[in-house]
Amino acid sequence: MDNWLVKIFAYTTALVFVFGTVILFCALVSLPFWLMWNWLIPSIFGLPEITWLQAFGLWTFLVLIRSSKIDYKSLVSKKETGSSEPSPFGDNTWNQWVEQVRKKYQA
Repeated sequence: MDNWLVKIFAYTTALVFVFGTVILFCALVSLPFWLMWNWLIPSIFGLPEITWLQAFGLWTFLVLIRSSKIDYKSLVSKKETGSSEPSPFGDNTWNQWVEQVRKKYQA
């Protein structure tokens, strides 16, 4: 009977440790961004101050954009046959472009 109590305690402790570590990481990476935003952006651009959670969301968004591996320049520079405007998908059809994106983002 004591064995299952020990397991429950161990799993609960591990869960609290993992979530605590995640929350601490979020605080550490977004705190400088939050402080810099609230110090500079409202006075320079007149934008509102943001909360810590909004700072973490913006930081995460920026990390995701910077880690993108889609080559937008080559997609825009290729011209579709018979069209005077460059196509955002290059010479590929929509399905080929979706496949290209799917291959680049597979784990």
